[in-house]
Amino acid sequence: MADKPAVLCIAGALFGRPFLIQAKQLGWRVYLMTVPKLLQEAWPRDVLDDIFAVPDLFDRKVVRRVVCYLGRTIPFQRIIGLGEFDIEVAADLREYLRIPGMGETTARYFRDKLAMRMKAEEDGIPVPKFSRIFYYPDLEEFLDQTTPPWLLKARFSSTSYQILKLESQEEVWRKLSELGDHQNDYLIEQFVESDVYHVDSLIYNGEVVFAVASQYGSPLLELTASGGVFVTRMLERGSEEEQQLQELNRKVIESFGMKRGVTHIEFLRSRSDGQFYLLEAAARVAGARIPDVIWHATGICLWHEWAKMELWDAEGKPYELPEWTPHYGAGIFTLARQEWPDLSAYNDPEVAWVQKKKYYAGLVLTSPDPQRLNELIADYVPRFQKDFSAAAQYKFRPDVPAGL
Repeated sequence: MADKPAVLCIAGALFGRPFLIQAKQLGWRVYLMTVPKLLQEAWPRDVLDDIFAVPDLFDRKVVRRVVCYLGRTIPFQRIIGLGEFDIEVAADLREYLRIPGMGETTARYFRDKLAMRMKAEEDGIPVPKFSRIFYYPDLEEFLDQTTPPWLLKARFSSTSYQILKLESQEEVWRKLSELGDHQNDYLIEQFVESDVYHVDSLIYNGEVVFAVASQYGSPLLELTASGGVFVTRMLERGSEEEQQLQELNRKVIESFGMKRGVTHIEFLRSRSDGQFYLLEAAARVAGARIPDVIWHATGICLWHEWAKMELWDAEGKPYELPEWTPHYGAGIFTLARQEWPDLSAYNDPEVAWVQKKKYYAGLVLTSPDPQRLNELIADYVPRFQKDFSAAAQYKFRPDVPAGL
């Protein structure tokens, strides 16, 4: 009797538990590769056939040798990177072992901010004006032809802590000097005063089979710098904004060559010209409780559907999106001053879920009426700020994550 198929999941953070659980429910053997400091985290060990650690997930030689050694006795048929920094590790292993799935070229478009901007621009997708940091005369020309402020962004980072706002050319050159040989791992981009949106999608056979368009309450860069309340809310289906975002989202996915999986793509809408611009694209499930908002509103768990797509494909089974509920969702979250915040006063019937976590306050709202959610957000956000909010100290972190 042949061994059950096995999936190797890679996680450099405590992320992706629903995927692991769903993979086991689909009858697969589930293995998790992580780093030593995460071995004792709250992984769903009852569904894992094994969990092991490598000292550095970005040490390609070591990672390849470990996986190849295990592969002598374990029939790995799929390799999945669960988090942002795991995407390229999984892509490298797939290329090396010739296992189906997203390869390194496609992964780069979803990991390297410079690659994603250059590819989008090439295919006619609007992006803010930007410059790579390589040939100084080109950079000087970019600075002369655009107006400050500019954003200095780490190419392989997914956090606002590696974005620095610079107000003058002197600041730009001083910061590049401080970065030294690491400056090429950054790009520079003209700051666009804007509102920020995101579209979260499931892609099968190159087609978007499910997508939810949402808007953030405040740009994440502002929240990182000053603290405050994080808000995301789903846009009314069929509205002008929603339709424009859905179309632009499809263009990005087609341009970047995503064939199967899940994406979280962020867009800017300029307050000066009203145009949408691509901000970031990620080939993973979103963080910040966005999947919980989508699940409570629609009944679609992005993690579960991603697992079905990947593992059914390996078994030769076609994927079909289950029926879903066309309701709307919103999420409100903040760092809290209290160890265990009391949210009992937030008791409207639209409250679908309340977060229980030390020094965090959060909840998910759902309703068939998007306007009702807007009313609740207008009521709840000032109350959250008064009742709970604790400001986090922002500090630019110039350390550059390992890249492709």
